[in-house]
Amino acid sequence: MIRRPRTSAPPTTPPRDPVRRRRRWRQARALLAGGIAFGIGASATVAAWNDTETGTGEFRAGEFQLEANIDGTWNATRQMTFTSGAMFPGAVTYAPVRLRTTPNTTVPGDMTVTGTGRTSGSGAIADHLEYRAVIQPVTGATPPTCGAGAFTTSAPYAFGSSSSWQAMTAGVVSPVARRLDAAQGSTLQYCFEVRLRSNAPNSAQGTRAGYTWTWDATSVTPG
Repeated sequence: MIRRPRTSAPPTTPPRDPVRRRRRWRQARALLAGGIAFGIGASATVAAWNDTETGTGEFRAGEFQLEANIDGTWNATRQMTFTSGAMFPGAVTYAPVRLRTTPNTTVPGDMTVTGTGRTSGSGAIADHLEYRAVIQPVTGATPPTCGAGAFTTSAPYAFGSSSSWQAMTAGVVSPVARRLDAAQGSTLQYCFEVRLRSNAPNSAQGTRAGYTWTWDATSVTPG
């Protein structure tokens, strides 16, 4: 007996729900629209207006210089060479030196003076010369008189005192510093008194000696 194989009935496909398809399509479009909206928002967040500002500076150093009036003329030197006529035992001679800053000086400064010691000469006169100096502020166009009357007990001495002199045989730095204003704002006069000691020997006749004073100033912070 021959048996025939059973055949299965083909599966039946349920009909598609058009309502569900439309709902899914609307959801997909909503997600797509949301993604597009998110993309626009991200682009707007990244983009920005930019601007750059720069600043530059230029810096210039100030100046500080001295000028001296030794023989009635102002010049940019800081050294004085004392020249006197023929001296004799007990003779005294006077010499003023006025100092100030130059017109281009932009800061004030403190000034000191140094006697550098004997620079020339080896005769007897060199060992018997001595000096002292007072500081005289200059107010107005007429400088104070540099003479014996300037060497009082109350005068500000740069060298020596009312009763003592500094020997010219060695160098010395004045212990007194004085302020000078910027741009010729103030002027100081140093009045020197130089004498040949009364006990200078006869061998000093005809001999010579040189001596130099040097002024140095250091600028200070204004104010």
